[in-house]
Amino acid sequence: MSHRTHRPAPKRRRARHHLVRGLGQAAFYAASTTLAGGLVRELLHLVHMSVFSC
Repeated sequence: MSHRTHRPAPKRRRARHHLVRGLGQAAFYAASTTLAGGLVRELLHLVHMSVFSC
């Protein structure tokens, strides 16, 4: 019984994967927020132009 049973318990790898997934979600959220902000800005610009053209 001198030989150690190899038990795969890569907690670090799992944590890193979780961190990478969290960073990916944060990046996606930031990109979608930026995109939404740009769309809102464009809509406001169009409304502003249409109001001034009337």
